[in-house]
Amino acid sequence: MTDTYFRLADALESSYKPDSVEIDSCMYCHHVVKTSDHDSECGLHSGIDLELSEQPQNLRNVVNLVIALHRMKKTQKVQSTEFTDDELCNIFLENLVEEYVTPTVHERTHKAADHYNYKGPVQKCYICDEFQKSLVLNKSFTTELQAITLQGNNLSRRVELELSTYKASVPRERGQPIALGVGGNLYLSCTSTSGKPVLGLEMVNKEDLNNISGDMERFLFIKTVSGQTLTSFESAKFEGHYISTSYTNRQRVDMCLTQDAPNRLTSFKMIVL
Repeated sequence: MTDTYFRLADALESSYKPDSVEIDSCMYCHHVVKTSDHDSECGLHSGIDLELSEQPQNLRNVVNLVIALHRMKKTQKVQSTEFTDDELCNIFLENLVEEYVTPTVHERTHKAADHYNYKGPVQKCYICDEFQKSLVLNKSFTTELQAITLQGNNLSRRVELELSTYKASVPRERGQPIALGVGGNLYLSCTSTSGKPVLGLEMVNKEDLNNISGDMERFLFIKTVSGQTLTSFESAKFEGHYISTSYTNRQRVDMCLTQDAPNRLTSFKMIVL
């Protein structure tokens, strides 16, 4: 078989010229690397041996080698043509190894199979919005509450809320999960109507609310206290939707998206009984 010769100097740019360091010219021009049918070794210089294998290398490896040689000429101050194994390893690591950093993001998924256990006790209270409107059960529609300004004897119309507290299986970053009863077995719930979360009232046995998960999560709200006196109630099932009242008197109490919704009040004052 005809011997094949490869001249390393031919792989470098034609304009490349060695620096004026003291290094034997045989390292880049005079020595020819010979390959044959069997693995062989050829001494490029005393102290440096190049071992060739029959297994072909891809073009990427050749390019990396050429780039490394260029960088070595520019960055390494050569005192001698003989390098120790550690020196050669450091040179190639500095010139060839690329570092890839893959960030790991830990993010809590809100719907990650949460369940809630009742821990009590029940707290009774009244609540009113920032305009001093109280929550009143609408006698015409027993499935909704209204926010109405009450005075004098009419204060007796206020709904007495029963707050039941729960412990979440997955700890929450903020707020306390609660259920809001309005007397008997009637509880506030947040359900979806035509793709929009709405606030309503549903009849449910208290025993069915001891352990809550899945669709029953509609009965839960996240109570968050801001400052010392204002409290907000966010739906546990529809994150980002809050119990709210209208600026206008005698309007339905409903859900709204975000706490900054125009013409809606989402902060309430609690009067504990």
